[in-house]
Amino acid sequence: MSITDLAEKAGSSAAAVVRLCKRLQFEGYAELKLSLAKEVYGNAPVSEGPYLFDVKQAQNSQQIASMMVQAVCENINKVVSVLSTKSLDKTLDALNGAHKILLAGIGASALAAMDLYQKLGRLGMYASFPSEQDLQIVNACSLDEMSVCLVFSYSGETRSMLTVAQKAKQSGATVIAITRVGGNSLSKISDQVLAVPDSEALYRQGASLSRLSQLVVVDILYSCLIARRSDADAFINATWKAVSREGQELS
Repeated sequence: MSITDLAEKAGSSAAAVVRLCKRLQFEGYAELKLSLAKEVYGNAPVSEGPYLFDVKQAQNSQQIASMMVQAVCENINKVVSVLSTKSLDKTLDALNGAHKILLAGIGASALAAMDLYQKLGRLGMYASFPSEQDLQIVNACSLDEMSVCLVFSYSGETRSMLTVAQKAKQSGATVIAITRVGGNSLSKISDQVLAVPDSEALYRQGASLSRLSQLVVVDILYSCLIARRSDADAFINATWKAVSREGQELS
């Protein structure tokens, strides 16, 4: 809000807002807003809402479908605006030079981590994705300076994922966070952040837009790796022949 909007909502005046800022030892309203933003995103408190949309307000399944598709399209369009090209390029450089790649994630974020795990295999890039969070932590301890650890966590506050990132960091690995934009504990630990839109409350009826955003980032990474790696086509063709019925018949 502008200072005028805040004053109106509070039933006060712009001058009163300025006096409040001064009393709180801020130079002005802009500094107060910046401090509040840092506190909110830095501590990342669990939100109790809002939901993606209230499905109970929909009159039929067709309306729910339309609402969902519209929300998905709007969210995917936001991915490009929050994803840092600089961080993306540095992540690609790190992956291409890595001797070890560890992927970590639990819950809905694990689905995105699993997707990247499968895609890296198609490119001949050996990665590990332990299914149990304790094993992810154990594997993070065995990384080194030539390793990359990608941690998927929408909230950026999941304790086990923070432990993975911390252990990987202590081992000398490059830590990449795939998490919501705005700043959180995981972002502070990581060397690079591939941000996704802050599209859902941390407490929600189920991960939807956040999961899709992470999958879009995975597809972007995969596409960029294909473009950068001269042997990508050969590996994709070889792996397709190895597992597909058509490919096996052709070979």
